Amino acid sequence: MWTPDTRALVGDYGSGQALSDEQYRLLEPLIPAAKPGGHPRTTDMRRLLDGLFYLVRTGCQWRHLPPPPVFPP
Repeated sequence: MWTPDTRALVGDYGSGQALSDEQYRLLEPLIPAAKPGGHPRTTDMRRLLDGLFYLVRTGCQWRHLPPPPVFPP
């Protein structure tokens, strides 16, 4: 789970910074809920967004994303 130390590591991983709590609160209502009756969601959506924004900021290719546990698979 996220701690201030691990969030700082991800934020400094060549990307500037990870989403702040305030930024994530603004985006959270826009994330669709998991489908009812299906498998429970196991991916941390905040980490997923951090990975997507890292990709956009750095322009790296999908295969060059830092491996888990930095970002989800």
